[in-house]
Amino acid sequence: MNLTFRHSGLQFFFITLTLEGRPPMLSRLIEGEARPVLLPAGEVVQAYLRAFHTVYPAVTISDRVIMPDHVHFLMIVRYDQAPGFNPLWASFALMKAIEAVEAQRNGDDAPAPPEAAAHFAEILAHERATAARIERFMHQGLTRAEALARLGALRAQPTPPQGVRGAQPPVRSALRFDRRAYIELSFDARQLKAIRRYIQLNPARALWKHHHPDRFLRITNIRHAILDPAHVWSAMGNLTLLGSPFFVHARLTLKKSLAEHEPMIAELVEKARRGAVIVSGFISPGEVELLKQLKATPNARFVKMLPCALPPRYDPSAEDSRELAADRMLILSGFTNTTPHISARAMCRDPAAAHLFRANCLVLNDLAAALCEKARARA
Repeated sequence: MNLTFRHSGLQFFFITLTLEGRPPMLSRLIEGEARPVLLPAGEVVQAYLRAFHTVYPAVTISDRVIMPDHVHFLMIVRYDQAPGFNPLWASFALMKAIEAVEAQRNGDDAPAPPEAAAHFAEILAHERATAARIERFMHQGLTRAEALARLGALRAQPTPPQGVRGAQPPVRSALRFDRRAYIELSFDARQLKAIRRYIQLNPARALWKHHHPDRFLRITNIRHAILDPAHVWSAMGNLTLLGSPFFVHARLTLKKSLAEHEPMIAELVEKARRGAVIVSGFISPGEVELLKQLKATPNARFVKMLPCALPPRYDPSAEDSRELAADRMLILSGFTNTTPHISARAMCRDPAAAHLFRANCLVLNDLAAALCEKARARA
């Protein structure tokens, strides 16, 4: 994985580390508890996350949650103080350090765990040395795979530094991280707020999915009288909403300010309170505010239409997950799998992506208006 970002100023990284095979070894989720209850392996993870700032004063782990089988954390790096810091190598070192501790926690005579910061620093030094050797081999004309093979590291992990708790032979750890770390970077203030909210609500979201798995299933090739058969429909959530005769299409244009939309938003919320099902893409600022107010309105029901395909592993936001679990929301798409999600970052960088997104939004609004009209006609 190659990360491309600006190595200056303050940079934010949202990182997810997942256990291989996803065994629930790190924590337990308990109803009513805002945070997971950490198991011994989770305590180790927490100690090493806290050690980050000691090892790298320019790095802060500001938000984190240790779930039963994965870890989310927000890393903030001051690149003016640490211009050479690599979040990917640091994440690999973190995984290896935790695995090394867990590997030696077996048995009653296991040695005391090392001091996290010193151990982590040693692992990082080992990783940097390994990376430097790989770079030298690649400068000699070898591919990365050939360089790894030269090091004897192909399909194997490098031996942890022998200074860690004595020169003991490496032990295969029952806890092992998937090396495909997920790293999201270069997000704006709005996305940063959403990521922090995602981390905060992750435990509750997992419990919602556990208690209501049927409401988080992706249903494909849906057929219904109000859905245009010329399109391929997929959905997640309360499909019974399609049977309502009280659909109302909400399209709040970008040409008006939020203040100008306030009367219409109030009218739509009142209709929802009386039983109408609001249908929208909830994309424009006015529509986003409408969705916020609908979620705050007891018994309001709504259909959120996507301007793209509903991907096989669609992961709804924490706020949407709450509404899905409450059985008052349907996420609906009339696009095929060849219509991918277009991120805000992609639209900023590529005018063609922005043009495609707008075209998809226009199609979305046409589909929403048509299904609302069909629902009223069937009443």
